[in-house]
Amino acid sequence: MQSSSSPAQNLRPLIPLADYQRIFRVIHSVLHSVQADIPAASFFFSVTAAQILKKFYKRNAFPVAGAAFYLTHQDGGGALSFGTLGPDGQDVSSHQDAFHAWVQCEDYAIDFMAPLFQELLASAGHPLPVPRQMFQKDLGRMSPGVQALTRPGDFYLAPNLELTRELLQQFMAKKALTNLSQLCLEWFRKPPKAMPDDLALQGADGEVSRIQLQAMRIDGVW
Repeated sequence: MQSSSSPAQNLRPLIPLADYQRIFRVIHSVLHSVQADIPAASFFFSVTAAQILKKFYKRNAFPVAGAAFYLTHQDGGGALSFGTLGPDGQDVSSHQDAFHAWVQCEDYAIDFMAPLFQELLASAGHPLPVPRQMFQKDLGRMSPGVQALTRPGDFYLAPNLELTRELLQQFMAKKALTNLSQLCLEWFRKPPKAMPDDLALQGADGEVSRIQLQAMRIDGVW
């Protein structure tokens, strides 16, 4: 898929690093507060981030689920793989038990779980140090296939629209998830507005607790 933008525009992200970091921090903090299985939360990240981009940035953003492959290390040993790969090493597929999710916004793929690539590798049994960086790339820069991933930051995405619809229906049917997602939207402030360091959360029993903003720093871009 090629972008219709000029090469100069392709190098400029849709949203600045500071904004990406703030969106990530809000979602990560809310999930952390309820002790969620964060490595398994890519669809929550994508749905919620897409809503933030629509509401605060007026962007046409939507969550996409499917197979995803990211190269995080030059030697090829640090490849993040979500989905299934055929015997030929080319054909990829995805399903409820093997998928990843990202945000598609105009001609860009934005993965708000990229700062947690290290944790995702560790959860898959491959503990490797990975820098905490922003992933926001023009789809025109996507590798033509899994075997073409050669440099750190190279990626290959295979959207599964049927799976995306199924996951979105399941997400919307779970009030606990939609409530948490709405909490992120209520907490978020678009830079340069100041963000509250914490947020009150009232439990089902009426008890009020406070969610602390997790200040995980993002140091660069893929």
